[in-house]
Formats: sequence, C-alpha cells, structure tokens
Amino acid sequence: MTLADVAAHAGVSRATASLVLRESPLVAEQTRQRVLASVEALGYVYNRGAASLRMRRTNTIGLVISGLANPFFADLTEGVEEELRPAGYVVLLANTFDDPAHQDMLIRSMMEHQIDGLLIVAAVDSDAGFVTPLRNNGVPHVMTTRRIRGVHASYVGPDDDAGARLATQHLLDHGARELAYFGGPEHGVARIDRVAAMAALLAENGLEPEPSWTVPSRVSSSEGYAMARKLLEHGPPPEAVICHSDAIAFGLMRALRDVGVEIGTGCRVIGYDDVEHAQAWSPSLTSVSVAARTMGRRAARMLMERIEAPGSSPEESLVLRPSLVVRESCGCRPSSAH
Repeated sequence: MTLADVAAHAGVSRATASLVLRESPLVAEQTRQRVLASVEALGYVYNRGAASLRMRRTNTIGLVISGLANPFFADLTEGVEEELRPAGYVVLLANTFDDPAHQDMLIRSMMEHQIDGLLIVAAVDSDAGFVTPLRNNGVPHVMTTRRIRGVHASYVGPDDDAGARLATQHLLDHGARELAYFGGPEHGVARIDRVAAMAALLAENGLEPEPSWTVPSRVSSSEGYAMARKLLEHGPPPEAVICHSDAIAFGLMRALRDVGVEIGTGCRVIGYDDVEHAQAWSPSLTSVSVAARTMGRRAARMLMERIEAPGSSPEESLVLRPSLVVRESCGCRPSSAH
C-alpha cells in the first residue's frame, strides 16, 4: 500500500494526498476529509519518521527579485509572505539588480543555506541554463512574473498579450490613432509580447505603433522621466502611450506636466501593474492590473506544493488574466473611472 494508492482512491493527486497527511493548511476541508476517509478505508499507515528523514527542512524559502525600486515587487513580496507565513516559512529576500551573473551567485548562496525552495523573478538577460543547478540538486523552484525563453520550469505570471490588448482597445475606443509602447527592457519577453499584441490589434485597425516613442528603457520612474524629457525636446508626444510599468508612467506624466501637456487630453497615458500609488496620483493613473499580491500568493502556493511532494508532478504553468483599472490619465472623467 502506497501513498499513490491513497491518492487514486480519493481521486486526488499524490501531491495533494501528501499535503493532507502532513497537515498542510493548503488543502480544502472537503478534500482533506476525502483523503482521510481513503486512508482509513485502505488501512494506510503514514510513516512520519521516514517522511521526516526524506524531507529535512529549514523552513526557509528564497525569493530572488530583479529590483527593489519597482513598487510592483513590494506587492508581489507581500503576497508571497501572506501565503508562506501561516505555513511556518521564513522568506530570504535577495535582489539581482537585473544582473544574470549576480543572480547565479545568489542562487548558489541560497542553496548553500539549504533553502527548502526558491521563487525567482529572473533577470532579463538570464541564460536558459540558469536553473540547472537547482534542478540538478533537487531544489524545488518556481519562476514568476517573467518568462525566459528556453527555460523549462514551473511558472506563475500574467497574460501579457491580453493585458496589452486591453490597454490598446481602451485607447482606440477613446479615438486615439497614434499609440506608442513606452519603456521596458529591450530583450524582456514581457515587453516583446506586449508590443507584438499591441501592434497586432493596431494592424486590425489599419494602424501601427508610433515608432519614435516605442522605445525600451530600464524600469524606473527616473528613467521614464529622463527618456520622456529627451523625446519631448523633439516634438509633442503621441496621442496615447502605454507604459511598461506604473513606475515608468509616473516619470512620463511628470515630464508631460513639466512641458505643459495635459494628461488625458494632450496625451492619454496607461500604466502597467496597478501599484498602490496609481490611484493617488493627480490625475489618477489608469493601469493594467496584474494582481501582484495574488500572483505572489499563487506562486508561493505552487512552490509549497512542490516542496511537500517533490517529484510528484511535472512542471506546471499558471497564467493569470489581467484587468484594466480605469481612472483619469487615459482621458476618462472621474465619474466614469472605476
């Protein structure tokens, strides 16, 4: 009699059965009762001593992110903590500064400290083999927010195609015909996918992205401001701009204000991430919400499931659908923003 037999009898995965027997809080009560009923019906005896030896724990989880300055990562980290803390885990946070070499060093250091698992927001130019040491050493890991081409690992992140289409369609509905995608890492998969989705929707309407403002950048308010001021020296902005992040949008809006361009009429602006400060700006920032806290919680939950039952399930992917939070910066009136 094995745990796999119990799982089959209860109609759940082996990972879920393991979570129940380890008294994990991750499992719904109805599912828990079904598994326990199968244990009793089959006469299965759970060897806690053997399980403990197999699964020596430090109750620490590594969280490697690419930049502390971006408020999006504060929301993501809080979501991770909200999920892990009740389960007794301590989070070890590290910042790669979007440097793949530094990322490799941090991963090695985390492994030396015997973490139980690792959540990773990968540096943009990461090599496809950067997760190989984790895989070779049997360290459960989940990537979140950013995909890296050629990397095969469990992942939780947003649907960038859908997000870009939501923002683009909203601006088209406003009557804008000159749209740009502003900022973001040049080789980042998110930026590439969003620009492609925007361009496809514009093409369906006989349009194409405005080229002089569809440019890459680092992800920060200061970078958004500096780039926008430079571009504004050569002429007015396009009718509408989708920014790679809210941080970049804040910098853009400050630059527009400095030169007397009215946000929402002279230039319609949409951000990305819907961080907490977006609603406090004046005008308030319309933004594509990717629910960073929810993303953090779901990534943490996926990692805990993989820690509880290592090797019991293949790599999995969870893509979260974004929503558009309409405020004033796109040209909507306060009474119509929600």
